[in-house]
Amino acid sequence: MTSSRKHITIKEVADQAGVSIQTVSRVINGRPDVSAETRQRVQQIVDELGFRPYALARGLASRRNRTLGLFATDLSDYFFAEATVGANAEALEHGYFFILGSTKLRREEEPKYLQLLTERHVDGVLFVRAGSEDDREHLFHLNQAGIPLVTTGFQQTAIEFTLVDAKNLDGAFTAVKYLLDLGHTQIAMITGPRGVKSTHDREEGYYHALAAAGIPLDPALIGYGDWTHASGYRAMQQIIANGQLFTALFAHNDRMAIGAMSALHSLGLRVSQDVSVVGFDDIPEAEFSDPPLTTVRQPLEEIGRTAARLLIQRVENPQLGPVQVLLDTELVLRSSCARR
Repeated sequence: MTSSRKHITIKEVADQAGVSIQTVSRVINGRPDVSAETRQRVQQIVDELGFRPYALARGLASRRNRTLGLFATDLSDYFFAEATVGANAEALEHGYFFILGSTKLRREEEPKYLQLLTERHVDGVLFVRAGSEDDREHLFHLNQAGIPLVTTGFQQTAIEFTLVDAKNLDGAFTAVKYLLDLGHTQIAMITGPRGVKSTHDREEGYYHALAAAGIPLDPALIGYGDWTHASGYRAMQQIIANGQLFTALFAHNDRMAIGAMSALHSLGLRVSQDVSVVGFDDIPEAEFSDPPLTTVRQPLEEIGRTAARLLIQRVENPQLGPVQVLLDTELVLRSSCARR
């Protein structure tokens, strides 16, 4: 049965299915309080009639349009892509949809993009990127406007926004302790960008592991990167140029670790035999590097799912206060490390 009319009303769907208008609304909005048999019957009528609810009308009726904004720095980056996949899957399960956007690292464009999202009356915003206390004024504006907001990886002195992230400090501590347990006492580190929460937490994990082992910090063994392969390569060259001996390296992400491994190869040093290397993230490239990279795995998709779930909860329960959720990491052992 197919209708030739341009607009089918929700009442017509209800009449055809033999249910109330409220029941049809619950089905098309993905509400759980409908029996499987009724949901199937209503959905069949919806499909047969070609019923398409107007998003604006639904929003006016519920004061929500079940649309969320998701902003990520760079959707081509593995971290952001995986978190976005998880967030989108979670949203769909709750009957919400994301409008996606990215500024490709041009942070000065973020306020403009967030304004566009709010002008389209999204119910809430998920902000997926690392950030510092110096670049979040526009997030305060969203909060002040009463727009539900969830962030990942934002540095906070207090719990001001709902935050979902990995346990970066614990993950870094585990990585460095693993190297210590292998007998390494001279462990270099390549950090991420300054002022970023994940960089800060992974530095702290490194410091704590060395302190617990009674090993003093040596600034000559610390290089600074920006998450890219090239920065890892340069930082490794700089650490070697400092002239301080080391037998292991902890890099704040896999791309910098792989860049550092390339620098070691170029100098005739063997990864694992001469220098053990541990990364962070467990991107697909890590498993196929030469040699395969030992790394700390982040639950990237689960970060996205959890963030989306918390955002929806805040949309549906505006009185909820901000919370911080940190998810466990896992050390993945491969062949880039050896006993000293």
